Amino acid sequence: MNKKASSNVQRAAEILITLGGAGTAGMSLASLAEATGDAKSAVHRALVSLAEYGLVDQTGRRGNYRLGPAIYALAHRTPSINDLVTVFRPALMSITAETGLSSFLMVRAGLDTVCLDFQTGVITAQSLIQGVGGRLPLGVGLAGVVFLAMMPSEACERALKINEPRYGVWNVDPAVIRAEIAQFRRDGFVYGRRDSMDIANLTLSVPAYSEQLFNCEAAVSVLAPIGGLRDDAASDIARIMRQHLDQPVAQLNGL
Repeated sequence: MNKKASSNVQRAAEILITLGGAGTAGMSLASLAEATGDAKSAVHRALVSLAEYGLVDQTGRRGNYRLGPAIYALAHRTPSINDLVTVFRPALMSITAETGLSSFLMVRAGLDTVCLDFQTGVITAQSLIQGVGGRLPLGVGLAGVVFLAMMPSEACERALKINEPRYGVWNVDPAVIRAEIAQFRRDGFVYGRRDSMDIANLTLSVPAYSEQLFNCEAAVSVLAPIGGLRDDAASDIARIMRQHLDQPVAQLNGL
């Protein structure tokens, strides 16, 4: 977090995102401070405020902090995300059944992409994310490239500039991302290589177009190991994905 531009709201958001990846065990105050790069006193003040609204709770007097029940209540009161997963899950199942590849439903969340759902294929590959709730900077995953490509040019460049310091952590070259953006704008899908845990994989991503995506931007990606997806098959896979996505998109547009 940029401390010069930080605020209480930014600090609280970063704490919630960090706790979201900690699971039921939660995290200690010291671990949270280290993970967010903030002072323990500032993190503690934010935790106290979040706890007042039930957004975090603590396991015992000096136990770990974890997401509170209000987070889950808010999530389940948001029909947009629940409906999105429900409507698109059959399409993911069909895509995976026909291609044998793992498929992922991704949405844009600010400068990141977040996984809402996935189906595991018979052709296994190492994903960059750890299941539902996994988060990547825009451009690290191919769904993020789709979202960048669909932005107005000025907004796209701004997002790339802001995220550029984060790309080094994932060993992704911004020049590669820009080439993939051009590919998507030309072909309507993006196909490229990413490395996860020193294992090279191929990813293909298409957008989930809809007039009524509940203020969400969604894309579906499939993942294959190197050699598991031929270059000349990419357009066929993209066509299959679009065919299976037509029905849920039409369903959303009719809501």
